[in-house]
Amino acid sequence: MRGFILLLTGLALAALSLLLSRVPGVVEWGYGTTLGPALARRLSLATGWIPISVSLGGLLLLVAWVGWRAVAGIRAVRAGRIKPLEALGRGAARGGGLVGVLLIAFYLLWGLNYARAPLEARLDLVVPEDDLATLIALAEHAVDRVNEAYVTLHGTPDADAPTAITLDPARLSSEMRTGWIRVGDALGMGGWADRPYGPVKVRGSTWYLQAFDLLGIYSPFTGEAHVNGAAPTIVAAASIGHEQAHQRTITRESEATFAGALAAIHTDDPLLRYAGWARIVRSVLRDLGDADADARETMGDRLHRGVLRDWQDYARWSEENRSVAGPVASAVNDGYLRTHRVPGGIRSYAMDTRLFTAWFARHDGRLVLPGTPGG
Repeated sequence: MRGFILLLTGLALAALSLLLSRVPGVVEWGYGTTLGPALARRLSLATGWIPISVSLGGLLLLVAWVGWRAVAGIRAVRAGRIKPLEALGRGAARGGGLVGVLLIAFYLLWGLNYARAPLEARLDLVVPEDDLATLIALAEHAVDRVNEAYVTLHGTPDADAPTAITLDPARLSSEMRTGWIRVGDALGMGGWADRPYGPVKVRGSTWYLQAFDLLGIYSPFTGEAHVNGAAPTIVAAASIGHEQAHQRTITRESEATFAGALAAIHTDDPLLRYAGWARIVRSVLRDLGDADADARETMGDRLHRGVLRDWQDYARWSEENRSVAGPVASAVNDGYLRTHRVPGGIRSYAMDTRLFTAWFARHDGRLVLPGTPGG
């Protein structure tokens, strides 16, 4: 009975989250800018000192416990110590209780952030509709900046090889903090922007991310941001910002890409700045291609050869490392996002250009804020 009570409590909390999304101002005041970031930050610090993924270790232990309970139940039935229906009932109660505990933890620790208003509403960003002129201007700006960032990193427009710099998650996480401090107020993060969080992790999770075609993942249960360390350097570096945005309670995928890339281009680290601009250019040229194929081709021709080589390297790596479990993971992620009322499900990943364009228009044709390096 206790297990079913926990399950009902978890489901009730999920329903409450959907109801609270109708009053986002209340959620913002009571959770989004207070309890939510406080819990996420403390969790990240509590687990951050451990060099490997705590959440993945916990998942493996959980799977082992479920398997052990199932085997024990089957043995008890075969030995005649318990009737099959009674065993099924106990198993269902334990399973329901486990799901209930996970739901309760998820929504209290992080999931209630889905009830907050979208980032564009919180920041009062005016997202332009079909504004081709602004999109082209943004593309020109981003292409020039990514070319500059590539030369700063390599000292030449073409390094004759894909960017391959050993990823140092702890150092890059520390460098990213500078970016969050510089852009945090403008992103509505308030006093949480300049506080330390646990570093992004690569060890112990890369094999799992590889198995499901993932570049990164955030665990709300442990506050850990994970990045696929096997991915090409610029993609892995850009993923750091995305997962750190989740760690800082930005839930929606397009918003995490937007905020993470902005933080990256506001850092002083050449690799992060290049990776951030490369991520922005990919998004902007993708959408420009849908609106004006000729303009997209013109912008592509302006990119340095080294930048194009890095993109080709990523495309090759993605094709060679495609996993059979990838479509399953995508379907699960799509269902998860739609359950939490994220428009478009996994297609929402591709909505970041709207936010970049609105930010670009608000700040007079630039993405880096005035008064900061590169602004």
